[in-house]
Amino acid sequence: MPFNKEAYIRYRIIDECLTNKYSCYPGINDLIDACEKKLGKNFSVSAIQKDIKAMKEDEALGFLAPIKYSRQHNGYYYTKPDYSINSIPLNSDELESLVAFADVLAAFKGSRISENFNNAVEKIHTALREKKIHKGTRQKYIQTDIQRFLHGYENFERLLHAIINKITICFIHYSYKKRFYNSVIAHPVLLKEFQNKWYLVAWSEQHRQLRTFGLDRISDPLYLRSAFHHTSPEIIKNYFSAIYGVYPLPGFKLGKIYFFSTALMSDYIKANPIHISQKEHKTEEDGSMIFELELIPSQELINFFKQFSPEIYVIKPAKLVKNIEESLSTAFSQYRMKYDKPKTI
Repeated sequence: MPFNKEAYIRYRIIDECLTNKYSCYPGINDLIDACEKKLGKNFSVSAIQKDIKAMKEDEALGFLAPIKYSRQHNGYYYTKPDYSINSIPLNSDELESLVAFADVLAAFKGSRISENFNNAVEKIHTALREKKIHKGTRQKYIQTDIQRFLHGYENFERLLHAIINKITICFIHYSYKKRFYNSVIAHPVLLKEFQNKWYLVAWSEQHRQLRTFGLDRISDPLYLRSAFHHTSPEIIKNYFSAIYGVYPLPGFKLGKIYFFSTALMSDYIKANPIHISQKEHKTEEDGSMIFELELIPSQELINFFKQFSPEIYVIKPAKLVKNIEESLSTAFSQYRMKYDKPKTI
């Protein structure tokens, strides 16, 4: 059951007072002073007494705090010396939610630092235990590049629930290319992030195979009671193991891709490998290099090569080279046409 945010802050303040080893047995006035100092407003004796009663007896809160009043010391204390509301055990639903959120957090962190993820989580847990409640705001030291308020994020939690609980879903999917809405029945298995965009991987009843759907194109997901199609973890793992991005190009198969990179760009490519299959095929005297990949070509891979052109260019396979050439040629023609006949704004 949700409860008032300010009330929860007061519970934390009272807990701090009761666990303070250097100032034992705080009286009611001590608790009032602590709350007023940190929250910047006045509180009555009855308000703090109600908070103590809620901490002790409210099963919805889940604290069931062993708080007693000592007449000898004229103050409150925990009958269990090591007790704190920050160390109460989680129930099964809370634990499931926490595990699911850990998966989301791991996805946001990225593979380059995920090897220290467990240590980081432990440090965060310890820091939360020791954290003090401060008034006002504090300076931010880290700014992430997560784009918020994009269409589709409002369905994230619902889709994640369907994956965890193996629930068949249906939703409306919009194709940017075909400019067409389509109804999809799917059996979701994975939420994947790529370049700050999220995608749902699901076994599609229409295509009879795993498919990728951008969250920005999914609307009105609904749970169905039909039987769930289980996809093995090995199939899910292999689905993205041979692709850079999320959308493989139709007509292409897994194969070797060779591309040239200037000396300056080669340092970047070596420091930030495109894919786990990346190898250094040949190094020239000027520091330029030829790299090798083993992938199924994807639209995202083509976009990568186009983005850093002419610092890098594909040597083979010829089919992929032609695809990139045609794309760049079309872009050049459009710019040339607009330059010759500029549009008025």
